[in-house]
This record gives sequence, C-alpha cells and structure tokens, in this order.
Amino acid sequence: MEQLLNVKVNIPVKEASCYDILIGTNLLEKADEIIKKYTKADKFLVVTDKNTAKLYKNNLNIKNAHWLVLEAGEEYKNINTLKTILDAAVEHRLERSDCIIAFGGGVIGDMAGFAAASYMRGCDFIQIPTTLLAQVDSSVGGKVAINHEHGKNLIGAFYQPKLVLADITTLKTLDIRQLKTGLCEVLKYAFIEKTCNAPLNYRLFDFLKQHKEEIFDLNPAVVSQLINICCSLKASVVNQDETEKGIRAILNLGHTFAHAIESLTNYTVYTHGEAVALGMKMAFKMSLQRGFIEKHYFELANELLDEYDIVPDFAGYDREKLYPEMALDKKARNGKLRFVLPNGFGSVTVANDVTEAQVLESVDIN
Repeated sequence: MEQLLNVKVNIPVKEASCYDILIGTNLLEKADEIIKKYTKADKFLVVTDKNTAKLYKNNLNIKNAHWLVLEAGEEYKNINTLKTILDAAVEHRLERSDCIIAFGGGVIGDMAGFAAASYMRGCDFIQIPTTLLAQVDSSVGGKVAINHEHGKNLIGAFYQPKLVLADITTLKTLDIRQLKTGLCEVLKYAFIEKTCNAPLNYRLFDFLKQHKEEIFDLNPAVVSQLINICCSLKASVVNQDETEKGIRAILNLGHTFAHAIESLTNYTVYTHGEAVALGMKMAFKMSLQRGFIEKHYFELANELLDEYDIVPDFAGYDREKLYPEMALDKKARNGKLRFVLPNGFGSVTVANDVTEAQVLESVDIN
C-alpha cells in the first residue's frame, strides 16, 4: 500500500530534549532512513518478542542491528528479562552512543526503555510500537519499568526516547481483544481531555461516538487521527509535568484499581487495558457515590464504555484483598492512596482521602 499520510507530533519536554512521534502507514520499510536522522548510533539492539518477530522481523530493515527476541507476555516483564537485555547489549559491545530499539507492544517498550536508561547510565532509545495501546499511550512520555512480584512497574525510570515511530499498518494483525485493549486507553483520554490543558479542543468523546465503525475497521485516516489526538493530549500533560509530581497523575485514571487487579491475578487473567477499563468503571462509580459527577455524565461514560465493549467480566480474585494490594501503588503519597476520579465532563481530579469501604463499594460494577 502506498503511504497515505504521515503525522508528526512533537513532545516539547521541559526537562529533556524534544522528540517526534511519526504516525503513518508502511513506515517500517523506511525505518533505517528515518532513524538515522534521530541518532548517531553505529550499532543497534532491536528488542522484540516472538509474536512481533514472527510477523514483522522481515519488514523492519535496520543496518548494523542485532536482534534479541524475547518471550511474549506481561509475566516476563521482570528483572530476569531486564538482565537478558543488558547481557545482549554487553555481548554486542554497544557503546553509550549506540541505540536500543523497542519493537513491539507496551511490555517490550517498558523493558527495553528501562534497559536503555540503565545501560552505561543511558544510551539512545527509540520506540517502534506495534500495538494500539503502545501507539496511543505507553510509548509516549518516557515512563519505563519492570514489574515486581508485589506490584506493577515498581522498578523503573523516566527516560525519554529519541523518536517514536508508529506504523499503523501493524495494527492489522492485532486480534480483537488486543485492539480493544488499546481502545481502553483511548477512552481514558476522552474522560480526561479537559484536564490535560491541551492547546486544542479535540472533542475526543464526540470523535469516538462518531467514528466507532471506522476505528474498528482500522480506517487509516481515522486511526491516524485518533493516535494523533491521544499523543497530543499526552504530550500536553508530559510537557507540564514530566516526572509525575503533579498533573501527570491524571493519566492514571482507573490505574490504581487496574494495577492491583493485575497483581492479584498474576497478570494472567486480564490484559492491561481490560484492567484499566474495569478500573475506570469503578472510578466513575466512586465519583458518583461521592457526588463528584452527576448521574447523567455517569450514564454517558458507561454507555461509551459499553458501546466499545471493552469491560470484561469482573471475577477471578478475592475482592477483599484489593485495597491492601493498592498500598504498594507508586502513586501513593505519605501512606495515602491517590485515586484519579472524574469530576465533570472530560475532567478529573486527584483524591487522597478514599477509604477502604469506598473502594469495596466501587468494586461492584455489575
């Protein structure tokens, strides 16, 4: 297919150098030419997983690249796999001026990025996300991490890439579950858009209502615009608060619930997006119960979540353990949990006075 479009979003991070997000079709074939404009690296370590390698290894042509193909899955996002990546960097004698490339979904991006942040105290890093979730969210903003047995992303850093190269052609090979997993994060942006303080009003909520069929059909123009909107909203937030000391916390709508759910189910029952979808439903219920939002908005939000059919059945673990599991959440401050809660159409606030009883009341979303 001929390249249909190429959108560039610039991330003007205050505490780091600016970088671009390139969004388009059939960009993998041009990756070598594009990447050389963003790094002076002589050698590259491409970190991917078995699923991505099987589909796209022959499409990504980068000169002087060594490949590391890992097992696929959140359960491998741990310190052992991090060591494997670092061992490969040492084996291939990468220097500080060389580059680690994350080629895959959010798990690969997080691990390869953390390895890049750690190797020789920081080598170049490029993201080539291949899933919708990674293209709209996890590849943007510089959060990199691995999981710990007691919590998700507990060990990590803030480390910005030199470039994000989002080829939407790769979305065609996602199964419907993985596509919906990405859409969970997309809907999150619709619920926080006003609080992002972006220079433009994208009206993402309305966009999602109007273009549902085209999104599920992966219409290139519509999907590129969707990714552009999400990346632009996140860029606005990251530029205001790169290391999550303030407003960046709003990107975690639903995530305090989600990370505890993932941990309690050993990352094997729900995808990250599914857990976030559950968490957003719980956050909306908590907001309604606390009087933060009116019932009309509560119903509109739930209608959109149900319309996209992204919320799975809630089962498979002891709900009584949910609140204690949240105690290790990275967003906690001074021993108090912080919840991002809707407080109006497209806007959210951060609450640190949530009780265990309120959490248990919010969990019942059926």
